[in-house]
Amino acid sequence: MLETHLSLEDFEGFLKEGTRPSRPEHNARVLRHLLRDCAVCHDRLSTFGASQRFPSGLFNRWPETADPPGEELSAASAAEARTYDYSQAFAGAQRAVSAFLAPDGEMDVATEPLLVSLAGLSEREQIERVSASEAYSHPSVIRRLVEQSHLSRYRNAQEMLRFASLAKLAAEQAPPTNGETAGVKAADLLARVWGQYGSALRVGGHQLEAQEALGRAQEFQLCGTGDPALRAWLLEKLTALAVTQKRLREAIELAEEGGEIYRELGDSHAFAIIEIHKAIALIYSGETEAALRTLHQAIPLIEYAEDPYLLLAACHNLIRCYIDLDRPDQALMLYSEIREIYQDFDDPLILLKTAWQEGKLLCDLGHLRAAETILLRTRKGYMEKGLPHEVALVSLELATVYVKLGLVDEVRRTVITTLPIFHALRVKLDTLAALLQLQQVADQEQQALEIVRALSSRIESLPKKNTAR
Repeated sequence: MLETHLSLEDFEGFLKEGTRPSRPEHNARVLRHLLRDCAVCHDRLSTFGASQRFPSGLFNRWPETADPPGEELSAASAAEARTYDYSQAFAGAQRAVSAFLAPDGEMDVATEPLLVSLAGLSEREQIERVSASEAYSHPSVIRRLVEQSHLSRYRNAQEMLRFASLAKLAAEQAPPTNGETAGVKAADLLARVWGQYGSALRVGGHQLEAQEALGRAQEFQLCGTGDPALRAWLLEKLTALAVTQKRLREAIELAEEGGEIYRELGDSHAFAIIEIHKAIALIYSGETEAALRTLHQAIPLIEYAEDPYLLLAACHNLIRCYIDLDRPDQALMLYSEIREIYQDFDDPLILLKTAWQEGKLLCDLGHLRAAETILLRTRKGYMEKGLPHEVALVSLELATVYVKLGLVDEVRRTVITTLPIFHALRVKLDTLAALLQLQQVADQEQQALEIVRALSSRIESLPKKNTAR
């Protein structure tokens, strides 16, 4: 029990860490304090508001053609959302609440020292350490391993998979649970472990294994408390996999189901995440206007302080929508607005993607030599990272620049250097033939650009099988 009321700083820390097990004892005490209906703290919480969303000056202006994001969300909530079936959640509600609030011995493990002890060890040594000590099988430690995997998703795909694998290993070695409450709680934890493991496999390019892992996660989730937030979280992971595998209609349906749950739960940031996945599926499906509306609805809901990468990803896709809709001026205006947030990132893959987008913008606006310089540098960066899918697409963008400049020899040289990349992607013979045809029509701008657009669409439709090394 807390001795004093919570300050706004306490609230901010709790809201950032409340879903993470790094401070489980403190978070549990805070939650119990709030559940006791403390009027003072509820008033303070209401004043905390949503003031922590964006960097200053960002998205103060919206295109006149877009509906106000908040109004669109409320209208969708009232008129469009189908009612989610909460029967399973209600059936397990009492068990879930009891499992959360009851003392369960989860506060007696020093989590951080156990994680620190893994740092600096080789992957084999980490596996041996986790296998040899029962302490790593404690639920709070497993949750922290899952969290570390999630935090690595933008920085290092191998690290993301390594932490997820350690979480799975620890969970598999956990002692059997006794009692119904402990059983359903363990099932929820296993669902989250396997869900994160599946997500890490997807990011690492192992799609079949990812699908199997997420299937296991669903099985565990069905045996758990029926927590709708966990269900929505798994739908988010399944949506991302469906987008990667280009099962686009299925991805949109999964995102809509997960979005309905998040909307009912009032979790606006999580709603934004799954809506952005939906927007990407819409872009790949050629439904660019719908993707634009979806992104305008999602972006104002993003908690920037919690996940700045998400805002950047959303903006990249919004810019792409404007480019695909032949509105480069709006794309450039948005690009200039979000440049201030790039200083928060030093991830090489994010910087490469940003440069690629800048090159596309410059090409569309007619600054062809500047576009060439940036795209050449971007292609080299992707080649060094071992990402043939991205290399192929940037190469086709370069071919567009050379076609517009009338540099026939450069077009043909680009085709020759791109052929091995296409072979590495195992494209169909007709795609290789189209690439070779580009050499023959390099001096015919309209026909050459049509071939480049068709080739780009085919490469984008390929499931990604590689990732950064």
